[in-house]
Amino acid sequence: MYDCIIVGAGPSGMMCAITSGQTNKKTLLIEKNLELGKKMKLSGGTRCNITNLKAVDLFIKNLPTKNGRFLFSALNNFSPLNIYHYFENLGIKLKTENDNRVFPVSNKASDFITALGNELTKNHVEVLTNTTVLEVEKNQHFKIITSAGIYYTQKLVIATGGLSYPHTGSTGFGLEIAKQFNHHITELFPTESPLISHDEVIISKLLQGLSFPNITLSLLQDGKVIKKITDDLIITHFGLSGPCALKLSQFVYHKLKENKAVAIQIDFIPQINSESLLEILKINRNEDNLLKYLTKILPKRLADYFYHKLSSLSNQQILLLNNLIKKFTIKIHEVKPIQVAFVTGGGVALKEINPKTMESKLVPGLYFIGEVLDIHGYTGGYNMTIALATGYTAGFTTLL
Repeated sequence: MYDCIIVGAGPSGMMCAITSGQTNKKTLLIEKNLELGKKMKLSGGTRCNITNLKAVDLFIKNLPTKNGRFLFSALNNFSPLNIYHYFENLGIKLKTENDNRVFPVSNKASDFITALGNELTKNHVEVLTNTTVLEVEKNQHFKIITSAGIYYTQKLVIATGGLSYPHTGSTGFGLEIAKQFNHHITELFPTESPLISHDEVIISKLLQGLSFPNITLSLLQDGKVIKKITDDLIITHFGLSGPCALKLSQFVYHKLKENKAVAIQIDFIPQINSESLLEILKINRNEDNLLKYLTKILPKRLADYFYHKLSSLSNQQILLLNNLIKKFTIKIHEVKPIQVAFVTGGGVALKEINPKTMESKLVPGLYFIGEVLDIHGYTGGYNMTIALATGYTAGFTTLL
């Protein structure tokens, strides 16, 4: 009989197991993969953005959801700053990049996984890898039927993730367990997912591979701006990717689901307003000067593309050029599916979870943490922080 069994050895599950072990509970961590932290290893382009160093209130305010206040207790238990110091104290050198994003100096996600693995050992957590949970039953205690045998526990923590990155083990099993115990699952949808366009500019691949730091994307519906994000962008062979596009994807998804026609408007030079840019373009109207100026402010391939769209250097054509730079519009036809999204939107309904403990309000002794919950953030360290904070909170409260 275990005091606590955690299913899923991602960041939330490992942190939960460590904190459970620190309180001398007999703890078992079960992982279906051969290795721990498989999805974590791939996050942040294998660099792993471990947290975002915003104060708790600002962190919550920056989440793309109305559910953010649910995290208040968990984030106060294990805040972004706490996470920073935690890994620093484990000997990992950290660095902070733009927008408060924290990475290992080594740029290796494996540093975090190794450190967490060592902490599991140090705190006497039993770890079963390459083990699939087949069924869960509950009478007086939880009965966990696995491919390696049957285990019993007083407390069960589900840390199996959502539906994104299924090859890492996120198959929705935890959501099925939640349903089994009469929990409601909110709509599941892709977030942090690339945008697909069938516009000629994308299909032609003329701009494929171009990347832009700190540009502004606006989501348009019926010509009106309904959401605006400033971050980095990549134009791909299928559409738009990079942090800016990924952050807009959930809003695009919901509009498309409503059968709304949507487009993305790109401001390639947000630091210069439209009126000022128009004046600069007019000053540089001379043929040689204009192309030279464009290649100074834009990648050469994009500068050439815009320049060759002009039929003359008249006022009307210079205005067209100004609009191409400040309001370049691409129709979006699809969002890449949840299986390739970085994060799953939706999950176990938060009204059925105690935010101070992560325990189910319906089933005593059953806990849900991390991405299986209906709470998520943008890329930039938010989701990793949510995983670690909810895992930490559940780990210390599983015997309260």
